[in-house]
Amino acid sequence: MLVVLVAALPSATRAAGLPAAKSTYAEKNKAFDISVEYPKTGNAAIDAVLTAYAKGSAQKFKAESADARQPNDPAYTLETTFHVDRNDGKIFAVVFEEYMDTAGAHPNGNYTTFNFSVPDGQQIFLPEMLDGARGIKKLSDLVIADLTKRIGSGADAMTDADTIKMGAGPYADNFKDFVLLPDKIHILFPAYQVAAYAAGPQEAYVTLASLKDVIRKDWHAPAASFDCALAKSPTERAICSDAALARLDRQVAEEYARQMRDAYEDGAKTKLKQAQRDFIASRDKACTTSAPSVACLKSAYAARLQVLQKV
Repeated sequence: MLVVLVAALPSATRAAGLPAAKSTYAEKNKAFDISVEYPKTGNAAIDAVLTAYAKGSAQKFKAESADARQPNDPAYTLETTFHVDRNDGKIFAVVFEEYMDTAGAHPNGNYTTFNFSVPDGQQIFLPEMLDGARGIKKLSDLVIADLTKRIGSGADAMTDADTIKMGAGPYADNFKDFVLLPDKIHILFPAYQVAAYAAGPQEAYVTLASLKDVIRKDWHAPAASFDCALAKSPTERAICSDAALARLDRQVAEEYARQMRDAYEDGAKTKLKQAQRDFIASRDKACTTSAPSVACLKSAYAARLQVLQKV
């Protein structure tokens, strides 16, 4: 039996900026026990994103664990709570802490974070704030140095250099969970990412002053996988004409690069390369006429990203 509860309740998370009333998306039956709490702020743009996250994370948990669940297993559990880490009328930043129990050796936890500019409610993405790959590389260098000093060296080291470099290397996905504070970026790493499970979640802080040379003037301007100032082809110019499309282009490139990094067998790399070539060819055939269609390109990139994320 499916039960969905959405209840707006007073919350102690209200600060100087937006209200943050607690709502809950819940499903409970013999197979799943899901409860995802999320804030309702009254800002339509922000609330649309957070509501979609709450419902989407529940459906994703069910889909990903359905094949693994055995008939005699207890109900698989997803319990998500949140805390608002910044709410000052300029930025609204919320951290979701996800607890998952799928009858394995131990439960697992994860973070999901969202940062929005206020009052426009636009979501902030680090590769768009920090000038793409150049900015992420500098952030990575600073975080690796910090983690190495604090948990990766000395007699009581909690991890090793290779694990830190893998989990905090120059890939945007490594830094997807962050809070933009007034003078620094707070980065959250779930267990396993930069240290063993026993070491628990880790964190790092990087000052905005140390990143000043890679912070873009306009964080909401299109930021594709390539330099839009050098866009030449009609397709490149179309990508750079729309912030959402440019983001999809960048996310596809980032996911492709991550999978190429993690593909250790030559055959897997060759297959992945060919699939990416096929995507580009089909994209151009479907979307490029005398003037490339932004809507068509968005659809093509969204479909490709979905395929890559399932691999």
